Amino acid sequence: MNKQFKVVAATVFFITTAWFSHAEIAFSGFAGAKADFYSSDTSDFDPALNFQSFFSGQLSFNKNVILNAEFSLQTEDIIENSFYEEVQSNFKIDEISLILRQQFLSVTNYISAFVGTYEPIGSDIFLRRQFGIPAIASKITESWLGLAGSIIYPMFGVGGVEIIHFNTVPLATGVYIYVNHELEDSYVINADYRFAGHFRYFTFDLSGGVGLPLIDDNDNSYFRIDTVYGRAGANILIGNTYTTSLFIQAGISEIKIKKKNNKLDFNEDSAYLLFEPRFRGKKLQAHITLFNIPQNSVNDFIFINDTVGANLNIFTDTIVVKNKTMTFGINSALSFPDKNINDLISEPDKIMDDYNINIAPYFTTSFYNGEVHFMSQFKISEIIDSNFGSAFKFNLGYKTQF
Repeated sequence: MNKQFKVVAATVFFITTAWFSHAEIAFSGFAGAKADFYSSDTSDFDPALNFQSFFSGQLSFNKNVILNAEFSLQTEDIIENSFYEEVQSNFKIDEISLILRQQFLSVTNYISAFVGTYEPIGSDIFLRRQFGIPAIASKITESWLGLAGSIIYPMFGVGGVEIIHFNTVPLATGVYIYVNHELEDSYVINADYRFAGHFRYFTFDLSGGVGLPLIDDNDNSYFRIDTVYGRAGANILIGNTYTTSLFIQAGISEIKIKKKNNKLDFNEDSAYLLFEPRFRGKKLQAHITLFNIPQNSVNDFIFINDTVGANLNIFTDTIVVKNKTMTFGINSALSFPDKNINDLISEPDKIMDDYNINIAPYFTTSFYNGEVHFMSQFKISEIIDSNFGSAFKFNLGYKTQF
């Protein structure tokens, strides 16, 4: 989406908010910010500071009309550009959606129109909205920016959604139709189907779809379609957040089928796989994770920096200090940059030539009406290689609900 469209969409949202501010409506939302402090140089210490923030709000005009919006802002290095100079930043409309809710006998129907990325598969936001459950996504895919978190493949563009929530059984299903400009040379018409459910010891969210690029051939037809892009994704939790459990995410976003050869082709770097047994004791919890995640998703995460590897997260959330609950943990990762799971299988000897070992103590505690998060990451592999400049990273974040 171009800059002018983003400005117009944001303006429409805020004007709409102000227009209805006199009415008795319900407003709720989240806001957050985080700062990353690190060295931008490998050998020498060259400090860099990036700042990111987000706002997510929901206006309920009544129980049947809901407006959602989420925006985020990311700056470049503030130290390099100086606090007194203009700093380049990236403003992003993550979501603007209008939802109409209707009750029909034993089902509830949700019709939505949206702009941006809407309830992407991989995120647990769809499950939280439909079934009112706590977050089930992996902690290593936290970004502390926005509500979506991990994304197997995005459902982004301009479009509409039809969701049916069954009231007699904890199931929901829906169809997404939207248009975007994902390919530089053409618009893409997209259709996705979704099926999700939440039971006491089993939660799932499944999705699959196709993208149809419309190519202008400048001949006798307005548009032609010679390639179909397929995709699929799944979130599965066996057990629940209060028991020992198994969390699985899997999917792929770029399955390409060309008409001229009927050949099935896909980009290995778009494959997404996360396998995470979660062990829960009375005081401690341990999550062991094997992951293969595309780089564009990894860029937003806090705990992991590379595309493939293994992770161990040991933490406790039972510490209470002055009536405040604290979470303290140590996250450790062995990962391989710019690799995928196929490289691990086909070239196990070569892949060990380039690896990263990170240890990251962190804690989270309540602060005023929100949560403050702090993490210090130590890159052991960089220390071994005497690259002290890039061996440390510090992250401070704050998120509040209102």
